[in-house]
Amino acid sequence: MKPSLHLFGFALALIGTGLSDNSRAATSNDADRDWQAYVAARDEAPPKPMREMSRIEFDQYFEQLSLRLRDLGLAFIEKHPTDPRRWTIVHRFSPYYPRFVKEWGPLDAEGRPARPVVDEAAAAAWKTKVAELKAALDKATDVPEDVIKLRAAQAERESKRVQFFSKWRSGKAMAPDFVMHDLAGREVRLSDYRGKVVVLDYWAPWCGPCKAAMPHTQEVGAQLKDQGVVVIGSCTSDTRENFENWVKANQASYPDIIWAFDPAGKSEERASKRLYDVPGIPAQFIIDREGRVVDVVVGYIKGEVLLEAALAKAGIPIDPKLVAQANEQRARREM
Repeated sequence: MKPSLHLFGFALALIGTGLSDNSRAATSNDADRDWQAYVAARDEAPPKPMREMSRIEFDQYFEQLSLRLRDLGLAFIEKHPTDPRRWTIVHRFSPYYPRFVKEWGPLDAEGRPARPVVDEAAAAAWKTKVAELKAALDKATDVPEDVIKLRAAQAERESKRVQFFSKWRSGKAMAPDFVMHDLAGREVRLSDYRGKVVVLDYWAPWCGPCKAAMPHTQEVGAQLKDQGVVVIGSCTSDTRENFENWVKANQASYPDIIWAFDPAGKSEERASKRLYDVPGIPAQFIIDREGRVVDVVVGYIKGEVLLEAALAKAGIPIDPKLVAQANEQRARREM
């Protein structure tokens, strides 16, 4: 059986000698060329600005880029199994991309493939391969310093994420009280809504996903207001002027959302940071009638029903089918 390039390279690493100076130089140059090919592919500009791409164009572009980087990355790792730069490639690998789409299928209302056909065997094999490479990275002793720093930062972010959701999904943490101001400048105090089920929705006028989530939030608020559900849209991380301009132009479309502004604006004293430690917006905290936070939904993907399922935790009757659907959607998020 012909030995693989990986095993051949590993044998060379074990003996440590046996190459002439000229051979070593040629090997180094070869690695440099392969590395530059990988970096060039990674940094290559898309065929047109991403903001101008349709959803299907973006998905197809990203799939092709992921496949190309996978192939170049694996080739580099196999050809140069002792080059420390291989760990930079491994660090960047994701078990979820490429997706190995065979057929894109029909498009949904937003122009995104609704039911792409995936090569499940190839996708599973890739996940296994990435897991093996990440495990090797964990034990490696020649990891570049920049990768060590990136991994440490990634681990810290993950730790904070776990702590954040553990706290706010425990059903034990009371919602910190604070005062906001509505469009007319009147106080909006969170504790004034004790006895109601509150959706405290942190948003900002500059936040695209926040605005994308609003029609769904309005729909849920309108459907459940007779059951004591109140939605407070608390503007954070922006100016009062931007808040007023946006609400005046858009509030007619969202009659069941109480619009309010955190007077701390962009400062470190804003409630979203100081009291709730929000990692990103939109962030919707679901608060029960006793003032406890029972769940939090961060981010928004069209079609998700995470908000409805979160309200079920606060005692609002929600169709069990929606709750089951939300559980599947949350599981996909956390893969």
